[in-house]
Formats: sequence, C-alpha cells, structure tokens
Amino acid sequence: MSITFITILLLNIFDVTSDTSFEIAILPVLSLLWGPIGILGFLIVESIYFIVYDPTDIIFVLKIMTVLFISSMLLWKLWYSVMNRDGHEIPNLNSLYNIIKFFSLFIVYMGVAYILLYGFIKGNSDAEYLYENMVMIFPLSVLILIMGIHTTVKYKIPLYAPKRESKYILPEKAYFIILIVAIIIGLANILFVNNELYSIMISILVMALLIIYITKPLGDNYAIKEDMPINLFNKINFSLFILMLILLGLATLPLYVFIPEDITPTDVLGNFSYIIINYMTLMLIPVLGYMYYLEKNMTKPINRLSKSLSRSMNNQEDYQMLKDDLNSITVNNELKSLAESLLNMEEDLNLYTKQLIEVTSQKERYETEMKLGHEIQDSMISKNFEEYNDGGKCEIWGLMKPAREVAGDFYDFFKIDDDNIGFVIGDVSGKGITASLIMVKAMTLIQDYARHLEDPSEVFYEVNNLLCEGNVENLFVTCWLGKINFKTKKLSYVNAGHNPPLIKQNENFEYYTIDPGVVLAAMEDMPYETNELQLKSGDVIFLYTDGITEANYNYNDFYGEERLKNILNKHKNEDLEMIINAVEKDIDDFCENQEQFDDTTMFAIRLK
Repeated sequence: MSITFITILLLNIFDVTSDTSFEIAILPVLSLLWGPIGILGFLIVESIYFIVYDPTDIIFVLKIMTVLFISSMLLWKLWYSVMNRDGHEIPNLNSLYNIIKFFSLFIVYMGVAYILLYGFIKGNSDAEYLYENMVMIFPLSVLILIMGIHTTVKYKIPLYAPKRESKYILPEKAYFIILIVAIIIGLANILFVNNELYSIMISILVMALLIIYITKPLGDNYAIKEDMPINLFNKINFSLFILMLILLGLATLPLYVFIPEDITPTDVLGNFSYIIINYMTLMLIPVLGYMYYLEKNMTKPINRLSKSLSRSMNNQEDYQMLKDDLNSITVNNELKSLAESLLNMEEDLNLYTKQLIEVTSQKERYETEMKLGHEIQDSMISKNFEEYNDGGKCEIWGLMKPAREVAGDFYDFFKIDDDNIGFVIGDVSGKGITASLIMVKAMTLIQDYARHLEDPSEVFYEVNNLLCEGNVENLFVTCWLGKINFKTKKLSYVNAGHNPPLIKQNENFEYYTIDPGVVLAAMEDMPYETNELQLKSGDVIFLYTDGITEANYNYNDFYGEERLKNILNKHKNEDLEMIINAVEKDIDDFCENQEQFDDTTMFAIRLK
C-alpha cells in the first residue's frame, strides 16, 4: 500500500504539467528495490490512470502493462541471478562493479521493452508516444535509483529479494539460452515480420520464454548481502551522477528534433542504438573511467584497510596475514602512509600484547601463590573454640581478617598442661608474603617455648633472639603473651610493644596499661618483664591489633580506642562470639564497608 501511495503521488507530480509519462522512470526503480510488490503497485495505479484518461482502448493498456510487467520482472530477476561474484547484493551503487552491472541490466530492460512493445503495436500511432517515454527513463531512473538507495539505507527500509530456491526444473544453462533465444526472436520479429497477426503470435512466444526465465530458481550458492552502507564511493558517485545526468539530458535533446512522425521498427532500433552509443561515448565511459580511478586509488585501499584491521588477531599467523594485506596496498598517496602507520602501530600493539600476556601470567601465578599462602596461613590460625567452650574452664573466641590475601597479624591459644592455657596476639610490621612468613615463624616459636618455659618473659627473650637472626628487612613484631592458671586464676603476661588489652573485672571493660616493652626482632638480648594479675570467674580479657583502633574511612578519622571500649561495654554480657561480631560490624559501619589497609585481629577469653 505504501508503494502504491508513493506511485500515485509521483504520478500526479509528473503528469500535472506534462503530456509525457515521466512516471515510467519510476518503474525500474520500484522493480529493483521492491520487486513484484513495487511493480504491481505501479501497474495497478498506472492502468487505472490510463483507463480513466482514455477508456476506449482498454486492450491497448493491458498490452502495455503486460510488457512493462515482464520487462520489469526480468530486470529484478537479472540483478539477483547474473554477474554474481562473492554473493548476491541487493540493489546498490556502492562500487564500480555494481554501477556497470546496473547500466548493463538497464540496457537489457529497455531493449526487451522495445522488442515486446513494437511486436504488439506495429503501425500504432501511439508507438511514438511510448518511444519518447522510453528515451527519457534512462537518466531519470538512474537519478531516482540513487536517491531511493540512499533513502532506504538511511531509514532502514526493508527491500524485497527473491526467495531462496535450489531445485532447477531445467538445467541451469538452459535458462540463459532461453533468454538469448527470446531476445533474438524478438529482434527478428521487429526487423523481418510485417504481418500484424504473426508479429503478435511471435511476441506472445517471446513473452512465454521470458516468463520461463523469470521463474528461474536462484541456486544453492544464493546468499543475500543485506547491508547497504553509505560509504565514500556512494557519496562521490552521487555528485558525479547528478552532473552526468544533467549532461546526458542535454546530449539527448537533439534526438527529439530528428524523430520522424512515422516511426518504423528499423528507425526505432537505429534510434535506440544511437541513444546507447551517444550515452556511452559522450558521458558514460569518461565518468566510469574516472570512477575506476577513484575506486582503485581511494575506495578499494580504504575497504582493504577496514577489512584487514577488523580481522581478529589470535596468533602470529593472523599478524602475518595483516602485515601482508597492508603491504599489498600499492597506491602512492596518503593511504599508503596511513597503511604504514597502522602497520607500525600494529607491531607496537603486538609487542605490547605479548608483554601484557607475560605480565598477566606472572600476576596470575602470584595471585595463585598468594591464595595458597592464605589457605596455609588460615589453616594455622586456631579455631577450635568449642573444645574449650563446651564444659571447659574458659570461653574463647577470635577473629583475624587480613587486608590482603595473607596477613601479618596473628592470634593463637594452646594448652600448656591440664591447669594452664597460653594465648597470644601479635602484629608484624609490613604486609604481604614477608610479613606472613615472620608471623608463621613467631607463632611457631612462641607456642613451642611457652610449653617448655614457665616464665613468659623468658619465652619472649628466646623468641626475640631467634627472630633477629636473618631479619634482613628489619621487620619487627608487636606481641602480647598471656598464661592463665585455672587453679589459682592467676594471669601471667608479658608485653612486647603491643596495644594494651581491655579487661572486664568488675562491671565494664577498661584498658589495662603497663610498660609496653620492646618489640620483638628489633634487637638481640633484650630483657622482658613478666606481670601478674589475679582474675576471678566471669572476668574477660580482650586483645586486639592496631588495625582495629586505626580503622578509617578515607583518612578522615580513626575508629579509636574510646569507640572500641564503648562497643565492648554495650555488649559486655553477651557471648564472646557475639561481642567480637558486634565490634566487627561497628567497624564496618564506621568505615562504610570500605576495604581496609591493615589487618584486623581480635581475641577474647573469659574465665568460668
């Protein structure tokens, strides 16, 4: 319906001020773009127009419409079934090949229309009228086709292509032979047959042969390329075609002066040949030659660049193919310089890709090692809390959250004998693998010496000396070690530069501050002092690292010791697990769940 509406609109525009049916120029365009739908829409409206204009000669109108239908269908089918290279493109003038293809098929279309028209209406006075219209359609149809292609591409209007078919009723070559035979018989009819009845019969035979060709299947290799980009060649040839059509129109004006009043078939054929030769020699060949120059030196190198650079680069073979493609561009202009620049850029990119792959591989290996280190370290942190909590003499809970895959913080608790338990918390300066190795070494040494030495200060003395050995990176460890005797409920402890613990002995948690002492691994043979504190049932000792009190959000403020004490007192009567979870959540809320730069470690023990 939309095509019919467009046809009616164009009919009215072209016929308001002229006796010549310029709308004939629209028919081949509708044929190429929308096939049978466009042709039928045009012919129905055209038939109604002619019948309304002159209702006395309906048979003549039907003859003309039949001829136009067959010739237009032939033009449509020829586009999709001849001169194929890599596939079948919908009508487009985006290359010199398609332009030559269009002109060649257009000449065939005009010739077939002439052959059928004059085979049916020899001696008819309306022959001159039809002849004039066919002369005009060539330049005007080209102009309309260019505008139509640009419009369909810009607004993504779907075109109509033949349906895919693969079975031939006749051999494939037979269809081409039938087409040639039909044209030869039609020409012979015009030149040598003078009997009107015989001429009509031969024309019907020609029509039947052409209809057989129109029904020719497309074959197994049929594959439409539906994309129609408006590329550089489109924009160049659009301007050139406009100029060419103006000059063609001027070049064909003298033809109308010499058209005789009584046209014979021989005159028609001669004049038709003269028009084609005039077009070819005056304008078409020079314009096509210039377009060939443009395509060779501009559009083909650009398309080759685009195609080469769009190829995926998966291996060295792909890179070599790209290099060969870019080196094959032989033009001597800016495009060659661009190709060389792109090749250099591709070489740099290829080198960068190799380096990136190597760095990525190293990073993945590092991450794998870090993950393995995290799993090993996590397995070393004691978590058997239930062993002490269920019916034991104390309640224990702890948490260690590393800022990275591996941590420098640690806590540990261990049974010394039936009456004594040891527990420790520490923080290694620095981060990463080195800090985690020091942490593992410190944990192992402290637990081992605490089980064999009664005085905690002696434990730190021995451990400190061992950690000083080979400490080439000058890392140190802050540490707090405690030992509780369940019979006497006495706490013995020693501090090596660590944060003061929070102890709940009465109603609330309070900081228990003593001389912090010297950190471990700083200097050999450093003395440490053991302190004692009498505990009772229900007392709680809460140990932590500086990752707790120094937690922050964008360095605006620290979590702080006061806030830690407040949250502990808020949950002081709850289980240790709930107390530690409450502190963890309060820190996350304070830092708005942002990733922290330091490990966060807590440990708590309550006497029963």
